[in-house]
Amino acid sequence: MLDIITQSLNELKWNKTWTPYGRKSLNSATEGEVEPERRCFITGLIRDWSIREHNNYTASLRLSKPSKLIKHQMLMALAAMYIKEYDPSFAYTSIQFSKCVKTPKHRDRNNVGNSVIVAFGDYTGGGLIIYDEDGGEHTHDIYHKPLVFNANQYYHRTEDFVGTRYTITWFSVKDFN
Repeated sequence: MLDIITQSLNELKWNKTWTPYGRKSLNSATEGEVEPERRCFITGLIRDWSIREHNNYTASLRLSKPSKLIKHQMLMALAAMYIKEYDPSFAYTSIQFSKCVKTPKHRDRNNVGNSVIVAFGDYTGGGLIIYDEDGGEHTHDIYHKPLVFNANQYYHRTEDFVGTRYTITWFSVKDFN
């Protein structure tokens, strides 16, 4: 199944019109090098923020647009089969698919419970660095090795990598209602 998922990720025509990772802090190329194409999308439930009277933001959950696209259906099915094989009892509301995304140190504020992340592709480096309560760093090799951790509780970031690195992350979004 790992080879089928990798092939599907390689063959996917990643959307070039939207990526939340265009922030300057994520640029990893040195001068004269080309930045890798960073792309990601979330299937399943996402937060839908709306502004109300007096700048009072409310958040509800809705099905993401990528969930409805035919080109993502095969990947969603493969990801669902993969997580069911890995842990049949793991519950999630959403799946994030990422290509060449290098995140800075952060916590996932709007997630609840544990997340599972696994990496695919042809790359070196690219471990997931998780910080403990004392600020100590622990690097985890997630290439074809699912890792369960609480992304809301623990700060984490991506280790530097070279090549094409894909990740799939299963997580649950807070229900704000």
